[in-house]
Amino acid sequence: GYKIIRTLGQGGMATVYLAIQESFERELALKVMSPALMTDASFGERFLREARIVSRLVHANIVTVYDVGVADSHHFLSMEYVPGEDLKDKLSAISLQHIIKVIKEIALALDYAGRKGYVHRDIKPENIMISNDDGRAVLMDFGIARAFDSVSGMTQTGTAIGTPYYMSPEQAKGKEVDWRSDLYSLGVVFYQLLVGKVPYDGDSAISVGIKHLS
Repeated sequence: GYKIIRTLGQGGMATVYLAIQESFERELALKVMSPALMTDASFGERFLREARIVSRLVHANIVTVYDVGVADSHHFLSMEYVPGEDLKDKLSAISLQHIIKVIKEIALALDYAGRKGYVHRDIKPENIMISNDDGRAVLMDFGIARAFDSVSGMTQTGTAIGTPYYMSPEQAKGKEVDWRSDLYSLGVVFYQLLVGKVPYDGDSAISVGIKHLS
């Protein structure tokens, strides 16, 4: 039911296409999981979990999910297409006024998700889209998010998941995290937008994590 127009982006887990949903004749983003990952059933579970989580989060600053499914062994997720750039691409060309607006909007999104019982776990500039239409900030990729009270073998205590530069100390330790961890990560993003660099850098993920801890 989708006509693919062009590739929007590609990562280790999935490729995202600009597509037309033929039944509604609307543009959307179609995220198709890499078939190579299907050798591990947990990747499919994670992908479907992302869809279920984001579909429950209806907020102007969180990407809207329309549909999820499997076609010819390809797991796919269709979602709102936000024409624009991610925050990483705008780091050098964003005004202070716009920075404040972005941080406020993502904070509202995190407050909403936190009240629903969800934590994003990977807040970073690459996961924040800035719409060309109205400058709105949209939080993307709840791919490693989970409900606070859910039990999942993929995110057990003792396993650190996320991006080290933006990771909270408790997340770096592999401990249970809640909405406050996302707030810490958003603080790191805010620091980077204001200063032009992340607060802690290093030659390995471990060294960066240790700096956040200490």
